[in-house]
Amino acid sequence: MAPVSLHRIVTGHRLKPERVDWASRFAKAGLVLLLCTVASALLLILRVVVSDGTALWLTAAALMWFATCWFAPAGWLRRRSREEG
Repeated sequence: MAPVSLHRIVTGHRLKPERVDWASRFAKAGLVLLLCTVASALLLILRVVVSDGTALWLTAAALMWFATCWFAPAGWLRRRSREEG
């Protein structure tokens, strides 16, 4: 929600580069916090269902999966654009 509220508040004040930069920062922070929330909820549920060691391994695997799907493609695209540009 932070990028949306920032956009609404500063629209019309000729701050587009700053707005885009801050919105990007807020979105990245939101993704990291969402990742932490999903991992914490998964760990809480799995600790009830399976043993603690298994719960930790499954949660770590899920964290790696989400990080790979959410962050790796962006990193790859950024690196590719630097090499081409």
